[in-house]
Amino acid sequence: ERLGYGDIKIGLPTELATGTTYLEYYIKYILAVQEKFGNSTTKLPLCIMTSSDTNPGTLALLEKHDYFGMPKSQITLVQQGIGVPALQDNDARIALDPSDPYKFLTKPHGHGDVHSLLYNHGVVKKWLAGGIKWLFFFQDTNGLAFHTLPLCIGVSKKLDLIMNSMCCPRKAKQAIGAIAKLKQTSTGKERTINVEYNQLDPLLRATGFAPDGDVNDPKTGFSPFPGNINQLLMQAEAYGRALDRTRGLMPEFVNPKYKDADKTVFKKPTRLECMMQDFPTVLDAEGESTKVGFTSIAPDVCFSPCKNATADGVTLQAKGIHGQCAATAEADQYGIVRKILKSIGVNVAEQDETEYLGVKVKAGPEIVISPSIACCATEIKRMFPKPSKVFLSKNSSLVIDGDGKVVVEQLKLQGALHITCEDGAEGVMSNMWVKNKGWERVAVTDEEEDEILSLRGYKLVKKETEEVVYKPQNCSVM
Repeated sequence: ERLGYGDIKIGLPTELATGTTYLEYYIKYILAVQEKFGNSTTKLPLCIMTSSDTNPGTLALLEKHDYFGMPKSQITLVQQGIGVPALQDNDARIALDPSDPYKFLTKPHGHGDVHSLLYNHGVVKKWLAGGIKWLFFFQDTNGLAFHTLPLCIGVSKKLDLIMNSMCCPRKAKQAIGAIAKLKQTSTGKERTINVEYNQLDPLLRATGFAPDGDVNDPKTGFSPFPGNINQLLMQAEAYGRALDRTRGLMPEFVNPKYKDADKTVFKKPTRLECMMQDFPTVLDAEGESTKVGFTSIAPDVCFSPCKNATADGVTLQAKGIHGQCAATAEADQYGIVRKILKSIGVNVAEQDETEYLGVKVKAGPEIVISPSIACCATEIKRMFPKPSKVFLSKNSSLVIDGDGKVVVEQLKLQGALHITCEDGAEGVMSNMWVKNKGWERVAVTDEEEDEILSLRGYKLVKKETEEVVYKPQNCSVM
């Protein structure tokens, strides 16, 4: 609803350069890590929480593409129920379905159900038996989710954390939950946990901790309380123990929106709900509650979801907040690779900011490196041993995919280049100059019939592309 897309979000393309869907990207990344860093018996599983609306589409997408190369046994779908009865007023009277007065109106119970679903389906027990040490919870349309996962695992291991919340710097009063350490004055117990943005400011004022409430630190320009993005890293064994003790049940709450100042009339029916990030509330065993922390990382390397409609993205950008819509999500997919390449010394020109349907993005150059080629910054660095001899113009497009090994020693790109390295091949690009018409991003109107394009505000016209294919018997291009 929020995005305005008529199909399952996980089936949207992460970017138009390759058309890779979010689900395909996640699976390909997991398989790449499994292949590169595991042993012959390593199996990295994936669990997807669905609803009654999204479950059929998710299953159909997986089956259509033969689970994107992952054995079916490695993927688990857990489906939420039909919801909980909605409440129509402060007396908690149950609301009736407007289309059928003999039915209760139901609403989703919230993403906190993921914990009870994992428990009820025995997922964590199965994973623990298979040797899994860490569990990572991530959103369905955040293509940057895995880039900083190794870093977070390192932090969790070093600090012996049961739960590590990946966070981003947050502007004061920004409509995103904040991570804070709460202390119970009567017992002295402390707990690091998410506090919803509409509760943080009054809490800070009421306790006297910050008389002015949630304000930006003048030194950083951000709130002292980082923003929760619901990317959670759990130590698997401790998480499993907590599930056994609690059956995965999270505390519930109601959050009604009122029509009147006296707060007596709801704008629309509300419901009991629960949140996945409230997991620290059930860590009550000796010493558990102190093993919760966070890792704050710049959002351009870890968090750029596709969850807002274009118009909402425009509104957010006008407030100085990331748009988190289709155009910004795609731009950031390319942007993180450009950032990594520039950090190792590759010469990458940046496009000027462009506007599509009111959303401002730095869209190019478009650069996509398949996880099977390189799934982390260290592997990308190995691909470019002579980075100062690689030049990518601002209007260039580069896609590198396949299952082989690619080394780019010297390249000057002014156009579009697609490198495919087949399994078993070791391609070395020692002296390549590509100049062609390349690809062009062309604006579309909000009346565009293709939903994928109308969400972005543009289409990618591939005018001319240089194709280089490395086969096991042909492994160098001069």
